[in-house]
Amino acid sequence: MAPTQLEIKERALKRLCKEEKFYQKELEDQKEHVKKLEADPSVDSYDLKKQIEVQQDTERLLPELYKKIREFRDDLEKFLESYEGTEDLEPAKAAIAEADILLSK
Repeated sequence: MAPTQLEIKERALKRLCKEEKFYQKELEDQKEHVKKLEADPSVDSYDLKKQIEVQQDTERLLPELYKKIREFRDDLEKFLESYEGTEDLEPAKAAIAEADILLSK
């Protein structure tokens, strides 16, 4: 059976929240990696520069990701306000709560 609109919206929001956790972890790991490279005098300056660029790319990506999370969260909330079906709404409400926590940081 094909997923319903509610399931699609809920899963999309959950996926974005999961991506945010992944990128936060990646950013922390990259920061540690850059620190180690900076402390090592034998590291090629080009390699260090490239690793700093990777870190900066991740940092630039996060604000856009938060914007998408907010959009998907608001869309799901509006959908729930007018929803008249019989599906369980608790997973969708939990996804909204998780998004709220991420956005409040």
